[in-house]
Amino acid sequence: MRWFISVRYFLAHKRQSLVCIAGVAISVTMFVAMTALMNGFTDKFIIETVESSGHIVIHDEPRQTETPILERAFAAEPDALLHVEGVKPRDRVRKIRDPQALVAKLRRLPGIVAVAPEVTGDAIATYGTKTVNLNIIGIEPEAQVQTTTIGQKLLEGTFARLRSSADGVILGRGVAENLGARLDDTISISSPTGGRTTSRVVGIFQTGVTPVDYGRAYMLLNSAQTLLDKKNIINEIVIRTGDYTQAPAYARQIEAISGYKTESWQESNANFLKIFRIQTIITYIITGALLVVAAFGVLNILIMAVLERVNDIAILKSFGLSRHDITLIYVIQAIVIGLVGSGIGLVCGKVVIEGLRRLPIKMEGLVKAEGLLMSEHPRNYVTAFVAAMVVVLIAAVYPARRAARYDPVEVIRGAH
Repeated sequence: MRWFISVRYFLAHKRQSLVCIAGVAISVTMFVAMTALMNGFTDKFIIETVESSGHIVIHDEPRQTETPILERAFAAEPDALLHVEGVKPRDRVRKIRDPQALVAKLRRLPGIVAVAPEVTGDAIATYGTKTVNLNIIGIEPEAQVQTTTIGQKLLEGTFARLRSSADGVILGRGVAENLGARLDDTISISSPTGGRTTSRVVGIFQTGVTPVDYGRAYMLLNSAQTLLDKKNIINEIVIRTGDYTQAPAYARQIEAISGYKTESWQESNANFLKIFRIQTIITYIITGALLVVAAFGVLNILIMAVLERVNDIAILKSFGLSRHDITLIYVIQAIVIGLVGSGIGLVCGKVVIEGLRRLPIKMEGLVKAEGLLMSEHPRNYVTAFVAAMVVVLIAAVYPARRAARYDPVEVIRGAH
């Protein structure tokens, strides 16, 4: 009976009810579409960054630095008079000591899928009259393809050519474009230490992440060590885990084992992740505001329904309906509006996502893509539906309780 009465009241205000449903539907549509767009951008950056750079990186920074000799001496005898002679300053070569033993130890750890030693450094690439600053990464191709997905991101050339060509180099697409170099062209690469080499472009890769594509090049480990004047030096070890979301826990464990600074991808990209979190909060605020506007529409309709049906409420109460029954009649109307509006909104949201995905809009900036990046997660649909229903039900509380408080005797007496 309560459902029957609720539907009757709902249909009695068709135009207003349709406006409320449209408001809820538009809000849910915007929520689904905007979260898909924001998630698409974020997911693209995270996945490509993680897969192209590794889940964890060990740097050549000891967790505990060596204390200088004078500091050690004064620490033991603060008031002593020291005579020091024959001590010459020396440049400290930053490197990971005994990297092969450390790599072997890491590969035996549970949860570690692959480990790859690297040597990295800054360099300048020259082709004709054009020069580009870049980061040279010296790698062992066989280990690198297991640790990162760079080998799968090649637009031209193959990763195997890096091994077969001692002077080969693989460039990011942005680096190649800025140089004007193509596959099999010969470029000159020089380092700040005076190293210089002539390299053949054996591959061009694209991840879609601008800092990677416009600032990175790969060479054989031995060739990079010679170019950077870091003979037999390993200054980074890249690690791939079974679950990249658990990288911080693995990083803490590995830092304790290695004694070197170890960063998870979350720590390395903390600034970007913070921006994404702020972006997500702003998205939820905007879509939440739309839902609140829709809720005021529901509130207005239900208040009008209560005021117009005061006599009907009194009659229903006189026939034995309780305050709880009257409350449910108006709550059910809100539920119907929420269910219908949310259902339409979810369907429209899916349609909008597919439409936006097909738009030929090029994305430039931190992430590059040929179209809008849309990422659909089931949780976004669930969140939109639940949020809409909660907001609509909250809007129904006041008019429902107001209707339930009417005294049939007072209403009938007032009518006469």
